[in-house]
Amino acid sequence: MRIIRYPIIILAIILTLTACNTKSTDKKNTQDVLSYDQYVKVVNSIQDKLQFSSAPMKLTDSTLKNPTIIITNKEMTFGKKENLTLRNDFKDSTQYFLTYEDVKNGYKLITGWIYTDVNQGNNLLYFKPDVQGNTGDFNSILSYKNILIHVQLTRLASSSISSEDIVKEHEAVLKDIVHFLETTDPTPTENPRG
Repeated sequence: MRIIRYPIIILAIILTLTACNTKSTDKKNTQDVLSYDQYVKVVNSIQDKLQFSSAPMKLTDSTLKNPTIIITNKEMTFGKKENLTLRNDFKDSTQYFLTYEDVKNGYKLITGWIYTDVNQGNNLLYFKPDVQGNTGDFNSILSYKNILIHVQLTRLASSSISSEDIVKEHEAVLKDIVHFLETTDPTPTENPRG
């Protein structure tokens, strides 16, 4: 009987420690959720300060000043929303777009910055590889805390860029965005309200 007790005690200790670690991770993820105002500041910071290292991309369009409110229907949103906005009304869009072009090399980059209330961590979630049947646009999805970042790189109509070059440029764009978010800390803390 004593031989059985020790493994049970050790198992109980391991389960307790694992539960404590899970709770602290859940608490940290909850604390790291950016507010809507912080989300808008991140997108503004990207718009104003992000520089691309490989191609000389210039900002050509932004929905920050004139947000687009996407009207949808509940069948497309699992019954949750009719508008892609913070409170399901006609203000505070939960997606902003920044568009860049490099006319010299023939690239167009569209980035979508999507606000969610769930912290996904900082990660690359999706990367469309150079596969047969690719139409020439390359898509990725990054997560930065509770912001999803859709990155789409395409060729301008006048361009004759090879698939190999566009894949390299897509990877360079992702690295630039990740580096900016890791080193700039575009999420200043909010002032406490008194």
